[in-house]
Amino acid sequence: MAAPVTQSPAELSLWWNTLPPELLKPIGSPLPGDTTADIAIVGAGYTGLWTAYYLLKADPSLRVAIVEANYAGFGASGRNGGWASALFPAGLNALAKASSRSDAVRMNRAMFETVAEIGKVATAQAWDIEWEQGGTVVLA
Repeated sequence: MAAPVTQSPAELSLWWNTLPPELLKPIGSPLPGDTTADIAIVGAGYTGLWTAYYLLKADPSLRVAIVEANYAGFGASGRNGGWASALFPAGLNALAKASSRSDAVRMNRAMFETVAEIGKVATAQAWDIEWEQGGTVVLA
């Protein structure tokens, strides 16, 4: 396992510099002792945090533990350009060959719905994430 980083979040990501100082707390120490959870999620990036969000939405009684070596958003999630995209590096025909046309269409539709879901959840939770859904232009 890689050693945790010693830099502050603001030293590693432009986005951390936009946070109020009270949210830029020092990286904490490992939790003391043992922890019991129904589900353990490794990684506090987009995938880990959204997984925890929907697990708890489906069953609020779950004990969910998110284990992160550094801090939430440390990896690619905290360093991206702030965009979410439903683009996939393979077209529908290539995906259909790997499974079926209906599966490829269903996956494509789910990817577009997932991008819209970010805005819906942010609005419902009153998260100030500067959400603005645009569009995509793909040129040859």
